Amino acid sequence: MPLLQVLIVAFGAKGIESIARLPHPQVEGVEYIVSWQYADDVPVVPESLLKRKDFRILPTPTRGVARNRNLALDAATAPIVLESDDDVFYTEEQLLSVIRAFDEHPEADYINFRYHSDDNPIPRFDAEFDMRRPPRGWYIGGAFEMAFRLQPIRRRQIRFNELFGIGAEFPAGEEDLFINDVLRAGLKAIHLPITIVTHPGTTTSMRMEQADSFIRTKGAVFTYLHPLSWPLRMLAHARRFSTSPREIARYIRAWMRGARDIRKFRSDFTKK
Repeated sequence: MPLLQVLIVAFGAKGIESIARLPHPQVEGVEYIVSWQYADDVPVVPESLLKRKDFRILPTPTRGVARNRNLALDAATAPIVLESDDDVFYTEEQLLSVIRAFDEHPEADYINFRYHSDDNPIPRFDAEFDMRRPPRGWYIGGAFEMAFRLQPIRRRQIRFNELFGIGAEFPAGEEDLFINDVLRAGLKAIHLPITIVTHPGTTTSMRMEQADSFIRTKGAVFTYLHPLSWPLRMLAHARRFSTSPREIARYIRAWMRGARDIRKFRSDFTKK
């Protein structure tokens, strides 16, 4: 039985082909589970992946990255799991460092790590911290920074919110809500300044950060997480977004749409 399973989510032919091209080291005690939303493509897995005993491919016709992450999570069996995407890669030492981190922190149910990108070469947050008290300005770089012990997460039925993430109503934010649920469940979560993965180029969230859809999603996330203080947070973020009154007004309008829409969705679910 593996000690660590890397839960990779992929979408379409490009996603599964990207996994086949990128270096995924064969490491004793590590298995890769790929939940592959093949969309409208013919579900053909590259031969190089089929030959590997440490890869498990799970084709699915579903949509939405949060749904994809939940399917991979449902298939997991290892004591430790690491969230991943189809456009990132690891070294053997990085994967072993994830296992060591949990061995050295037996109290931790969840550990947030760091990623490397040539577009963002400066390491973020060089100190260890308890995620109940993150330093000012901290934010998650991507789901591929997230690792956790499977059983505490499964016992508390913590899952990715399928309203959020690419392919859903709000195309980002599923990681923030997952971490919030981890903390609300009383689990121990820490951040370690250990780089465990490389993301070539710019992340999706960085590319989207100026788009109205992303700002609307931020409004939904902050309203979901901070139902009382979100208006003050909105104003603070708007001031950091731009010095142009016109752009600030655009930011606030998009954020307000997200705040309105998430309240409507939550109300609809309550009625059901």
